[in-house]
Parts: sequence; C-alpha cells; structure tokens
Amino acid sequence: MTEQNRRRAVRLFLAVLALTALANGLGNNIFSNYFNEVFHIDSVQRGFIEIPRESPGILCMVLVAALGLLGNLWMSVVAQALILIGFLVMGWLSPSYGTMLVFLFIHSLGMHLFMPLSDAISMDLAEKGRVGSTLGKFKSVDTLFNMLAAVMVFFGFRTGFFSFASKTIPPFAIGAAATAGAVILLTVMALSVPRKSGIQNHKLLFRKRYMPYYMVTLAYGCQKRIKIVFAPWVIINLLGQGADTVALLTIVVHLAGTWLSPVLGSMLDRLGVKKMLWIEAVYIVISFSLMGLLAGMLSGGSFDLGDWQTWLVFGAYVLCILFERFNMVHSYMMRSIALDPGEVTQTLSVGVSVDHVMAIIASPIMGLIWNAWGVQYVFHLAAVFALFQIAAAAMITPVVKNRIV
Repeated sequence: MTEQNRRRAVRLFLAVLALTALANGLGNNIFSNYFNEVFHIDSVQRGFIEIPRESPGILCMVLVAALGLLGNLWMSVVAQALILIGFLVMGWLSPSYGTMLVFLFIHSLGMHLFMPLSDAISMDLAEKGRVGSTLGKFKSVDTLFNMLAAVMVFFGFRTGFFSFASKTIPPFAIGAAATAGAVILLTVMALSVPRKSGIQNHKLLFRKRYMPYYMVTLAYGCQKRIKIVFAPWVIINLLGQGADTVALLTIVVHLAGTWLSPVLGSMLDRLGVKKMLWIEAVYIVISFSLMGLLAGMLSGGSFDLGDWQTWLVFGAYVLCILFERFNMVHSYMMRSIALDPGEVTQTLSVGVSVDHVMAIIASPIMGLIWNAWGVQYVFHLAAVFALFQIAAAAMITPVVKNRIV
C-alpha cells in the first residue's frame, strides 16, 4: 500500500470508528433502561438477559476462525451488518420479549466480533515505529464519539426528545443510521485496500508463546468488572446518585480519555510494552485501592458525606474507569510477540473470549465478596490481579527485543 493510500485508509477508518462509537454509545448506554421501560422485566429476567449479551464474547474466537478467509475488513463489514440488524429490529419493529433476545444476541455478536478486528486494522494502518501513537489516535476518536453519545443520551432523555414510549426508539434509530454509514465506509475500504492473506488455520489458536497476552487478558476480564458493575454501583448504591449523575461522570471519563489515549500511545512507542505493563499495574493498584478505601468508609459509615468527600469519590471513580485506556497496550503486546502477523487477529479474538469467560466467572464471585466481607475487598481483589500484568511484563522481556513492528 502506498503512503497516500494508507493515509486515505486511515481517514476512512477514523470515520468508521467515529460512527461505531456513536452507535455503541447510543445502544449500550440505554439498554438497561430499554429492558426496564419497554419490557418491565424483573431481577431474574435482567440476569438472564446477560446470557445473550455476553455469550457472543465467548463465541468470538470461533467466529473469527470460521470467517478468517474474508480478511479483517470484510469481517468488519459482517460485524457491523449484524449490529445494524439488531438496531433495526429493536429500534423500529417493537419486537416481543423473545424476539428482542434473539436480535439482542445478533447485535451483541457483531459488537464482539468487531472488538479484535478494530485493533487489528488500527495496527495494520499504522506507520512503522508509530503503532502506539496510531492506536492512541484511533482510541481518542472512539472515546470522543462515545462521549458525544453520552451527551446525546443525557440531554435527549432530559428534554423528552428521546423516549421509549413510541414505536420508533430515537437513539436506536440514530445508532442504526451511524452503523449503516460504517458498513458503507468499511465496504469502500475493503474494495480499495489491498487485502492481506486471510486466516489459513481455522482451528482455535492457542500458543504457549502467547501466554503473556492471555494472562493480561484474564486480568483485564476481572478488572473490567469494576468499570462495568461495581464502580457504578458505588455511585448509585452507596452515594445514592441517579442515572443523570452516572451519565455526567461518563462524559467526564470520555473527555479525559480523549486526552489520555494519545498520551499512552506515545508513551508506548517510547517506553515499550514491558514498561507500559508496569505503569498499568501501578495505576490499577493505586486507583482501585483508593476507590476500595473510600467505598469501605462509605459502607461502614466512617465519615459523614459532605461536598468534598463526594467529589473525592467521583474523582476516584473517574480514575478507576480510565484504566480501560490501557487496553491498547495489550493489543500492541500481542502484535509484538506474534510469530506471524496473520495470527494477530485470531489471537486477539481468543483474548476477547478469555476476557468474557473471566467476566462470567468473576462477576458473581465479586458480588458474593461484596455481600460477605465488604465492597472494599472487591476493589482490592481486582487490584491484586495487577500481578498478572507484572508477570506478563517479565515473561515478554526476551521477545520484545525482536518484536515485529
């Protein structure tokens, strides 16, 4: 690919990431409200819904292996088409509860399939020696448009422009339009960008050499529960804040992420994977331990909640959620230790599956720990998992010297 064509492909993919982030934010940010207000589900049904939502993450490696001959870009077209189908049915056709579960699964399957493909395409489009910076740039755009989606959700429901009462659900409709745009742009890219050879080995790919990547992905699966489940629950349950406060904090997180992502990307190019894994581990230990300490004090009634204490908890919450920005380090590490560049996408998809298996195991265990010993120990356990990042850093030392970049 010529430099001119690469730059054109980068611009197209930046537009794709903007559209997919907007659609993702308009879907994920309101699914819980959608389930509650449209289907009036109980707690048992809410738990059951997580099966069609999260099981596609486990199936991701199987789907990538099966569709590998298509190449990353055509697989991305398939992924976004699946998301579009889900949006169209849930947004326009007022499905029954059972039908909604089917198309929620299809929507989630597309989302999870696109996860490893997004990072793989980003690294394929990077300039030599600037993979980290390119990842940071792409992640920054993704974060910015996720923030825009959060702003739209906040003001849309506050003003009444967004509603679940009508047959057409506006945020899903907008998400469908954005996804359709992503399908078109990815098709243009797939037709114009020279395709690398697809995945030739359709068996599930596990190699001992890639153990450092599996380890950090396993740790990430546990630590991500803090972002998705337990940190928001501290804000909602212990601080007694509503959905509007969580939405505003989400906006702050995304705004900070648009700055942090390119910074981490540049640091990755300068310092390398080993040092960045250490930095990630230290960051997780400090931010999670701080949040655990504050949550423990809140649940134990150790201090009277005032303005400054509230803002301190908000600040710790933002720090906890921002840890997800380090995920680019894991993808870069996989590319660094790959025996064959063609194995990167396949192994990233295995990582998504490992992440979700760990999520399914960790969530109930951490919930039991919260109930039995206290909320602080949930955060402390997630912090302890930073040992996996440290161990992975030690294991990849001889490989990084000969990394494929």
